[in-house]
Amino acid sequence: MKTDGYPLRGADSASCIIDNQTLIIQAKQKKLFVLNAAGTRIWELADGRHGIEDIILEIMSHSKKPESQIRQEIEEFIEELVERQVLVVLSRPDNAAA
Repeated sequence: MKTDGYPLRGADSASCIIDNQTLIIQAKQKKLFVLNAAGTRIWELADGRHGIEDIILEIMSHSKKPESQIRQEIEEFIEELVERQVLVVLSRPDNAAA
């Protein structure tokens, strides 16, 4: 995955954060996803304004894992959420996104 994209939460996904875990509901697909604390931070930053590289750097600043491992895990995580239609990746920042 290229790290020059800007992840954005899907329009048909609703979410709430409880005890550092995010619950994501896709009503149309009748699916529920639960994210751990690291996934929650990525979800919070997936606003269309933060790039994948920004997200990687943010997670690295709070982790003791090697950079290569963090990069790989975040890229795979974002790819999985895109495949599940929970996130989209924009080619440029969306300044109107929230």
